[in-house]
Amino acid sequence: MSGSFQTLSLPCGRQQLPDQLRGLALLGIIFVNLPFLALSNDGLSAASITSVGDGVVGFLIVALAQGKFYLLFAFLFGYSLTLILRKRTSDGMHRYRRRLVGLAVLGLLHAVFFFIGDILFSYAILGVILLWFVTRSTKTALIGAAVSYTVGLLVLVALVVISIGATTSAGGIISDPGALNRAIEGTFIDAASARLTVLPEALIFQSILNWAPALAMFLLGLAAGRAGVLAEPERYRKLWRWLLGGAVLIGLPAGAFSAWLVLFADDPTGFSRVLGVAIGFGTAPILSGGYVAVAAMTTTSRVAALTAPAGRMSLTGYLGESVILAAIFSGWGLGLFGELTLVGAAAVAFAVWLGLEIFAKVWLSYFAFGPMEWLLRCWSNAQWMPLRRADMDTKRLS
Repeated sequence: MSGSFQTLSLPCGRQQLPDQLRGLALLGIIFVNLPFLALSNDGLSAASITSVGDGVVGFLIVALAQGKFYLLFAFLFGYSLTLILRKRTSDGMHRYRRRLVGLAVLGLLHAVFFFIGDILFSYAILGVILLWFVTRSTKTALIGAAVSYTVGLLVLVALVVISIGATTSAGGIISDPGALNRAIEGTFIDAASARLTVLPEALIFQSILNWAPALAMFLLGLAAGRAGVLAEPERYRKLWRWLLGGAVLIGLPAGAFSAWLVLFADDPTGFSRVLGVAIGFGTAPILSGGYVAVAAMTTTSRVAALTAPAGRMSLTGYLGESVILAAIFSGWGLGLFGELTLVGAAAVAFAVWLGLEIFAKVWLSYFAFGPMEWLLRCWSNAQWMPLRRADMDTKRLS
């Protein structure tokens, strides 16, 4: 099986490791988004745990995935910018700006019709800020990353301080998740209307909690792209060892403590949950770095090769996960929202991820890009682009 994945002909000069990381991130993202799509818009909490199995699954999601994989996507977004803008021509910058507009539109549609916790719109906004750093030095990008991460930590500290003495939890995306839950159990229009109503609130929450650390990862990705870190991972073994050591010594214990506070601490005020979310998000980049290190050190393995096709069409995969899960759990679909245990919902999520992995493998044997990637590329280039692999090969030879 490994050979069949590795022999897929890639677009000229395409790097394997970023695709493998995107494929891995899709696995983490689906489990992070799952509780909001299948259980409750309050996310994972003690109420989600009804059995030992639920406890184990919930603990793993919070400790290993929550807050980590959207940062990994942000890192890869910044890394990809160096590949998109290899030549800083006015035409290239124009395509990039159109790409950001396309991502913003997709993000808003995604948030309204399928998943309120969309990240594409946020990435599009932060992508505008990232443009300022394109013409600056790598040192400036690294300083910007440090400042942005520090700002993110200060925001988390402020949230914890504000929540001291509070009588209700402030750890969710929206203030009244119950109303959105009831809407999602209704028709497609009911659910979309309810999401549209709470969208400003969700965007404000995301900007406060996520934007500063995401921008930091954008800038780290920009610096890593200039150095070609993911293009030649074997040259950076010392870096990978340092990142892995930090993940083991700091990231994993912090993630475990965060999960305990969020899910198991006996605290009716909700302060423990807020503190757990803050610790988890504050230390998330350390564990995200560990994931990059593991992928870089195993990039030639069979498992890594399995994730590459889905990583090549990660936009399709990211949106596809939400669309399929919404069709399974929403009232306009199979109506399973709130009906399954966390273990059952997680099994469904894994099956969806696996199905999309297989779909990516099959699709890319005939086509050069994923369907959503192709649409975004056409929009960015302001022209219809070849989709079939044979047509792309013909275009390169012409």
